[in-house]
Amino acid sequence: MDRICQVTDDELKELVAMAERAGTDEEVCPVETAYLIAERTLARTCGKGVMCRDGMRQVYLILKDFVDGRGKGEDDIEMLKEILGVIEEVADCDLSYTAVTTILSLMNNYSDEFDAHVKRKSCKKLICPGCHTVHIDAAKCQGSGACVKVCQFNAIKSKEGCFSVIDQSKCTSCNACISVCPNGAIKGAGAVKPQGPTEPAPVGSFGAGGGEGGGRRRRRG
Repeated sequence: MDRICQVTDDELKELVAMAERAGTDEEVCPVETAYLIAERTLARTCGKGVMCRDGMRQVYLILKDFVDGRGKGEDDIEMLKEILGVIEEVADCDLSYTAVTTILSLMNNYSDEFDAHVKRKSCKKLICPGCHTVHIDAAKCQGSGACVKVCQFNAIKSKEGCFSVIDQSKCTSCNACISVCPNGAIKGAGAVKPQGPTEPAPVGSFGAGGGEGGGRRRRRG
């Protein structure tokens, strides 16, 4: 099909390159990468092509549900593949064609991770906010307060001289607090947070074994 526009985007190229590292880079979640690609494509579309404009919006919304832990099951995955296939077939711009072929490749190569996000609300890389939790290991926390300052959602409970705890009802799992902790006490965990204290208490009053996990700060587009 003839292309109706020549829109290109350097950031999309970077995301496509990131997708190619999904199997080897621990900082890259294939589901989140697919979401970021859809988001960027939608932001850059000129609006002339129906499938690039409206089709990519549907792709973006479905993938947003996946990373936010709102996927409904196999039907969502099949619907996404069907929409991507139609856009690939009738794509009238390089922008949307590049996006959908890359997303389809991610879905085919990492189908188990897409299944985990949708069916178990689980992100292997502990990146997607709706598919992992964040917790504070009370045995390691020294009450520096750095996490409280960086949290935009007032999700961290803290008192002077006490270890901090995260209020899961407010936490969005954005991971912003993880990298600022000077003691490495804040970690990502699975969809079910490890058991631990729910209220601040004096530093050192909670023994070893406050929970295991792993994670890192990661921005979302």
